[in-house]
Amino acid sequence: MLPYYPGLRFKQGEYTAAGKLPADAQRFIEPRFVLPSLTEPDPALERTPTVDEIAHLTGDRVGKHWPIRRAFLDTHFIARDLGDVGLLRLFRTVWGRNPQIVPVARLTDLVNPLFRNLRCDGPIKLSVLVGYEEADEEAIAEALKTARLEASDCVIFVDFTGAPLDPEIATGSVSGVLDRVGEVGLWQRIVFQASNFPNKNPAAPGETELIPRHEWDVFHAALKECGIPPDRLGYGDFGADCGEMVFPRKKGGGAAIRHLRYATASKTIVVRGADTGKDADVMADVCKRIVDGGHFAGRAFSEADDRIYCLAKGIILGPGNASNWREWNMLHHMMQVIRDLGALVGMEFALGRVTPEVGQQPLFENEDHTVA
Repeated sequence: MLPYYPGLRFKQGEYTAAGKLPADAQRFIEPRFVLPSLTEPDPALERTPTVDEIAHLTGDRVGKHWPIRRAFLDTHFIARDLGDVGLLRLFRTVWGRNPQIVPVARLTDLVNPLFRNLRCDGPIKLSVLVGYEEADEEAIAEALKTARLEASDCVIFVDFTGAPLDPEIATGSVSGVLDRVGEVGLWQRIVFQASNFPNKNPAAPGETELIPRHEWDVFHAALKECGIPPDRLGYGDFGADCGEMVFPRKKGGGAAIRHLRYATASKTIVVRGADTGKDADVMADVCKRIVDGGHFAGRAFSEADDRIYCLAKGIILGPGNASNWREWNMLHHMMQVIRDLGALVGMEFALGRVTPEVGQQPLFENEDHTVA
């Protein structure tokens, strides 16, 4: 059942969250990092990156936040901008920081001779991503043959974005798709990847919405119905996000919505702040609603939970920014899922440290803004 395979946009909030996971959890998480389009603003740079910067930036961030464990790197959204030479340079730079980073290829990528050079040492040489509607045994087998690969060389991600996920109607079709992929060969792992989170924020200003974690329910049901042994089947969602990755067509971005997404064992609670007011006041209210709402997992559940508690109680004063909020969403979510998966195999994960309640302290500097 383990490891967990979240599909994460390789943005500041997400890669920082991954790097802050405790060591006992990191051992059982293998993220699929998706590099954003070059039109996506980079919070660390405070601008969009250039083509020439991507290899260096990605290598540095992998080296800092995910330096020793396996992860998968999906370059689909920047491949056209970089070209084959740029992609090869990017992976060579990244492998200099972590040789366990595995390239992700679509079926159409496997006809490109470049992917014969983008191979990792060890049992997993490449990973393949297919949409659920592309899960045809013959097409997958032919693509592997063209690339001179065996299924046993690869992890395959089966992306169910856009598919209905209500367990009462979806379990049979999901199981069928996974079984068809399993007929291709003895994959290193077949990873189910899906999210029931909507493409747009479902909560109105000042309101709270509950979103069922149908992706987890469907996976859990499919475990019993499909013919793939549990040790060859992997679970992946998209963290606390939707499955549809859409990046701006033009450079620049809109204002962040002040909210948090808080996963429980069965649902994601979306707590949205008011549209007006200072970040400090609005986000303190959001955090207080989570802590007092009856579903709070406790301060020690994750570092994010400790931050949420401290902001709710006034132990820390700085509200953070949009990247910090994404970090908290993702860090809590990943710890929830890793514990869910661990429970299926009788594995527990330690609780974390908490911030001493010894007076107020600023968490961030110069990040309190007023929204008109």
